[in-house]
Amino acid sequence: MGLKTMWPIACGMLHNSTLKRLLQFGIAIKRGGASLQDRMDKEKKPYIFVGLVCVREQYQGQGYMRKVLDLAFAEGDRLGVPVILETDAKSKCDKYVHLGMELAETHDLGAFGKLYDLIKYPEPTKANGTV
Repeated sequence: MGLKTMWPIACGMLHNSTLKRLLQFGIAIKRGGASLQDRMDKEKKPYIFVGLVCVREQYQGQGYMRKVLDLAFAEGDRLGVPVILETDAKSKCDKYVHLGMELAETHDLGAFGKLYDLIKYPEPTKANGTV
């Protein structure tokens, strides 16, 4: 997981955890292996990263998550690059798969659960040069 992804998570955890617990979490992330984002960065492959999708409870089930992701997917299609994201729950992973993403990899974080890497490849078109 990259620093851009980890920073908001770490800030939230600082308010609710001890330094020891944070260090244990960092070690678990490292042991979980390189994320899809890390691998794509290393290979210098372009992508769109969706950092966080939050829908307030009273608006859930009304298609807002789909609308947000459709914006990212459309931009990925236009540019001819994949859209990637990470999530921490199987139920969220299943929602993203339902919306058209593919599960790329699962990282086992031991006592901290799992992280799921997801990807949506661009639709091949002449406009984005992928046909």
